[in-house]
Amino acid sequence: MTGEVKAKTPVLAKIASDKVFCYISMVLLVFLPVAEIINEVLKSSKIKAFRFMYPSYCQPYIVGLFGIILTAFVVLSFISRAVSGKFKLYVADIFYFTLMFFMLVSMFCSKNFGVFSDGFRYYMEHPLHFLCYYGLFYAGSMIEDTKLRRKIIFTYAIVALIQGTVAFLQTRGIEIAYCLYEADRPGYTAAYGLLQNTNFYGTLSCVLTAATSGLFIMSSKLFKKKAAKWVFFALSILMFYTMISSMARLAWVGLGAMILMYIVSLIVMNKGAIDKDSLRQITIDFITMIIGYIAVIILNIILESSITDKLEQTVEDTTSITQTGDFGNGRGDIWRAALSSVPRHWLTGIGLDNLAEAFREQPGWQKGMYVQSKGHSEYIHTLATQGVFALINYLALLIYATVSSVKAIFSEKNDVRRSLLWIFFGVFVAYISQALISSSVMNVAPYFWIILGLVTPRTKPISFKKK
Repeated sequence: MTGEVKAKTPVLAKIASDKVFCYISMVLLVFLPVAEIINEVLKSSKIKAFRFMYPSYCQPYIVGLFGIILTAFVVLSFISRAVSGKFKLYVADIFYFTLMFFMLVSMFCSKNFGVFSDGFRYYMEHPLHFLCYYGLFYAGSMIEDTKLRRKIIFTYAIVALIQGTVAFLQTRGIEIAYCLYEADRPGYTAAYGLLQNTNFYGTLSCVLTAATSGLFIMSSKLFKKKAAKWVFFALSILMFYTMISSMARLAWVGLGAMILMYIVSLIVMNKGAIDKDSLRQITIDFITMIIGYIAVIILNIILESSITDKLEQTVEDTTSITQTGDFGNGRGDIWRAALSSVPRHWLTGIGLDNLAEAFREQPGWQKGMYVQSKGHSEYIHTLATQGVFALINYLALLIYATVSSVKAIFSEKNDVRRSLLWIFFGVFVAYISQALISSSVMNVAPYFWIILGLVTPRTKPISFKKK
């Protein structure tokens, strides 16, 4: 290695370090809700120059901008690793490239090239947004330092406080943000936070509830002061309440899966993967958390109607399946249209975030008839828009992350590292479970993709040498 290369390597390594990736990710996650608050304040001000501001209009641009920034730092990271003379390739790197490859193929082979869902102001996922997702995934996989990982999960707590406060006020009839999808809002006091859509907030609140609940459950290993523990308990209860108040049943699925994950893991841990005293305290805190959830549910049933209304709707949906074949606010029709396009576009998909074309291809469809831009299942949406191999690749990544995380949780000897990974895995499980019946949207997905990176380890490089 030349002296010039040696001189450049430390600089590049610092620029594209795990610390830089961590701080960029933290800024994005916090800036999304903060920017929306600023946007709402400016829009409602008497200053004419700001009256053009539109609810959530800034968020797509923020995610797109960070897509460019993160991609630039990913490139610098690979250059830094290459010129160091000690380049190592990890599984996370392979998945970064395969995700990028299938996204680009779908975009260039799109039936309606350059068109994405409902336009930039709504919930479109532009290629720049996918760059942001994959950049966050790469960033998360780079962050191994325990202190940096703590900062990431505390960032989720900050976002939870912001979103939860706004959503709680909405349940009391106090609104500072406009509900863009007012027609789809199931009730005047249904919570939507700073996302203008109750289903979007349902997904985000599910993720944030999982994160803050995990902080409380693992508090005996993460905090020395008990006050901090009960602060996170209160925050998790706030998030759970607003999640219920969003009236989004998809969130129930996600949180239920997280609870099941903790139950199974605590039972397995009882076989000796963790010392008995630690396991006992974690179990006590988990049960305390569940009691808190139950208390919120009981109060909701007594004082409000969020849960009972949705249970009645669920019964109606069950009846509707047998009578009409439809369910879940039109999901049956959406899934049938999406899956009907697969035989014709199985290789590359119908086009990146271009699901509306699947409806237009159906026999008898005419202009003005119903179309839907989102698959209301991330997996069906990926299959229809990016193709069979893209879905297989995505599922392979989720399976790899799951297996790797489970192994690491049971084998990790450091209490703090194990606790943090356990929390991340809980968030991961909550999101991928609710994704069965929900759509990916650009102002929620970033909170998942950084977690996906955090549960995808760089512990062992890929070896191409013959043994």
